[in-house]
Amino acid sequence: MRLLPYAVAVSILIYSPNHFANTIEQQSLDFGTLVIPSNSNVSSVIIKANGDINTMGKIYVLEKGRPAELLLTDFPAHTELTMQLVNSVTLQHNAQGSSSADFEVRLNGFPKSTVTDDLGEAKVFIGGTLITKPSSKSYSDGDYSSTTNLEISIDY
Repeated sequence: MRLLPYAVAVSILIYSPNHFANTIEQQSLDFGTLVIPSNSNVSSVIIKANGDINTMGKIYVLEKGRPAELLLTDFPAHTELTMQLVNSVTLQHNAQGSSSADFEVRLNGFPKSTVTDDLGEAKVFIGGTLITKPSSKSYSDGDYSSTTNLEISIDY
């Protein structure tokens, strides 16, 4: 049995008419603790932006994860923000050195729009998919993590 706790820290570069807009990571995308007993087939775990978790193949969730939570700040109050990813994000990993199997992480569930509150802030939740790659190598026990940068365009 292999335990694979995995988290992705997400930071955002914002392109917006409001040059003072900011983002604060409240919570990293966290896949929780996973068990991958066999690496002979493609398996995946999907964390949706609403927190729902789905698995496919031979991957089991021992401890639930959660989507990334970002706080957008310094926008006008009660304003709809229309968001668009400038670049898609896929992370390739050969974590723990060459003795461990590879996997990839894709960010998903990025919202198209949100509305700011009284303070000009809005929470954004971003899900992800972790996909194993069939290999004769297994996954080493341990904590896996990475950092990625998102570039988004925000109009309002």
